[in-house]
Amino acid sequence: MSSKNLVFSILFAGIVPVCANASMVYTPSRPCGAVMGCDGECYPYVRQADFRPSVLWNNDVQQNARVETSGVRKNAPADWYIGVNAAMNFWSWENEYNSNYGGTDLLFNKDEYSFESVFGGAIAVGTWFASGIRGDIELGMSAEFSDSDDLAEYKLSIPYLMANAYWDFDSGLYLGGGLGVARPKITLDGALFNGGSGEEASVSPKVGFALGYASQIADNTFIDFRYRISLMKGTDVSQTFTWEQTPGSGEQYILQVENDLILENALSVGIRFGF
Repeated sequence: MSSKNLVFSILFAGIVPVCANASMVYTPSRPCGAVMGCDGECYPYVRQADFRPSVLWNNDVQQNARVETSGVRKNAPADWYIGVNAAMNFWSWENEYNSNYGGTDLLFNKDEYSFESVFGGAIAVGTWFASGIRGDIELGMSAEFSDSDDLAEYKLSIPYLMANAYWDFDSGLYLGGGLGVARPKITLDGALFNGGSGEEASVSPKVGFALGYASQIADNTFIDFRYRISLMKGTDVSQTFTWEQTPGSGEQYILQVENDLILENALSVGIRFGF
C-alpha cells in the first residue's frame, strides 16, 4: 500500500465514527425552518436515543393546547351539566284584606309576614361558556306555606322558571343573576265561604342575584352552596260568604286578599354533574 493510500485510510477510519456518533447524540425536537419552511425558530435539542418524532410532536401540541385553554373555563371539566338542589326559602310579604262587610275591622286589615321558612327544590340544565361564564335553565318549586285563623286558612306556593348566568372564579366562588317567571298560587278556605275553597294563580316576573361556592368532589361532579335573593309579585284571591245581620236576610259579602311584592331569601345546597 502506498503512503498516500495509507494516510487516507487512517483519516477515513477516524472521521467516520466521530461523525456517526455526532449524528446520534443531538437532533432537534422539531425540524427548523430551513427544513420544514416554518418560522425558522429551532427548538431545544434532545438525545437521539430519546428522539421519537411523533411522540414529541404530540406532547408539544398537547402542552401548548393546555396552556392556551388553561384560563378559558374555570372549574369546568365538561361542556354541559345538570344540577339538583334542596333549598330553605325565607319569604317576606304583606297581605291586605278588603271586604264590603260593614263589620270588618279596618284596624286589622293587613298581615305582615317576615322570613317565613318554606322548603323548596330545583333542577337545572346548563353549559359552560368562555372565560368562566356558564348559564342554565332552572325549574323550581316550593312547599306550601300555610296560615290560619278563626275566619280562614291561607296557603301560598310559588313554582318558577328562570334563566341564570354565572361567573365562576378559580377559588370556587361564583356570582350570578337570573330572570324568569314565577306563578304564585293562593288558596283561601273557610267554613263561612260559599262553594268551599277559592284558588287563584298569576304569572309574575322574577329577578334574582346569587352568591355561591362550588367544590369539586369527583370527576365532573361538584357540590354547590348558594345564597340567592329574589323579588316577584304576588297575586290576589277573593271569596264570597253569607252573613245574616238580621235573621233571614242572607246577605252575601266579599273578602279579598291582595299580595304585594314577595321578597325571597334562599339558601340551597346541591350537586352538579358534568357531561
